[in-house]
Amino acid sequence: MRAMLEVSTDYGYDMAIYEEDLEGITACELWKLRISRPLLKRCFAEGLMLMQDKTENDRVRPCAYPILGGKQWVVHLVQYPGRSTPLMEGREAARA
Repeated sequence: MRAMLEVSTDYGYDMAIYEEDLEGITACELWKLRISRPLLKRCFAEGLMLMQDKTENDRVRPCAYPILGGKQWVVHLVQYPGRSTPLMEGREAARA
């Protein structure tokens, strides 16, 4: 599983940042995200720590978002729906 952090934006969507792209983020991109490079790195490290014992089966990812009017950032694990497979769809239909 590739290390990544989703960063909340003012544009109504989250931006996924992968570890290998962390250093290549431009000052303009940081400005659009309204986050400093040191703070982004801290959030990324916090996300890595939260994901330590997680697997793909847990279906969670770290997401950073601003609080207190953007003065602070927090990182939480958010759950996402799993991919549907024909085998699982059959199970869901059988339960209904």
